[in-house]
Amino acid sequence: MLSTIIIWFMLAVWLFLAIAQFCSARKENRWRRLLLFVAPFFLAVGAIGFFGSALSSTGGLNWLPTSFEWPVGHAKGVVTTADHFFVVPHTPSGRIQIYNRDWKFLRGWHVDGGGGNFRLYITNGSQINVITSRGSWHYVFDLQGALLSKEHYPPASYNSFPIEGVSYTVPTAPWLWVFTSPAYSWLAAAVGMLLLFLKDKLTRPTYPQQDPAPHESA
Repeated sequence: MLSTIIIWFMLAVWLFLAIAQFCSARKENRWRRLLLFVAPFFLAVGAIGFFGSALSSTGGLNWLPTSFEWPVGHAKGVVTTADHFFVVPHTPSGRIQIYNRDWKFLRGWHVDGGGGNFRLYITNGSQINVITSRGSWHYVFDLQGALLSKEHYPPASYNSFPIEGVSYTVPTAPWLWVFTSPAYSWLAAAVGMLLLFLKDKLTRPTYPQQDPAPHESA
């Protein structure tokens, strides 16, 4: 709970700074105004992607419906059921998402993995086994997201579970890739900060040099 509150607070601070920069754009000239419109946009998008992933992975966004699709992009550890459903882990957000054989999104849900990595494997054709690296949890879900079982496993046996997943690139709109990875989100925020730095650097006031005072004649 405390970690979730801290993340919400940090997100609020970043969004406040972005909004403040955006509002100050009205006081600038044309090209400075453009920079102050674009820079806060990148700051806000980066902050939402970075802290949003952190919130989701720690359970702070569990109120999202199963119909919500988190942008995934490139995914590792994807497993396939006997009926050719793709089960996609998205560890940055702590979610599992189900796609049909045509990569149409069906549903998704949060996995309580303590914000850490987890791996998947399939049993009985369609039961989704989730092994978390943090907390040493072994979950079993059905394809609807219902929890069938939950138990601890000995921490030393994490690497003894089957490794069945392969890598796929999940169809994702180009403008949503920034939310697929905290690294991309941070890069967007860095672009925003660079634009603000550029604006301050290029608009630093310069003062004309004054000619030295003429020598007074004797």
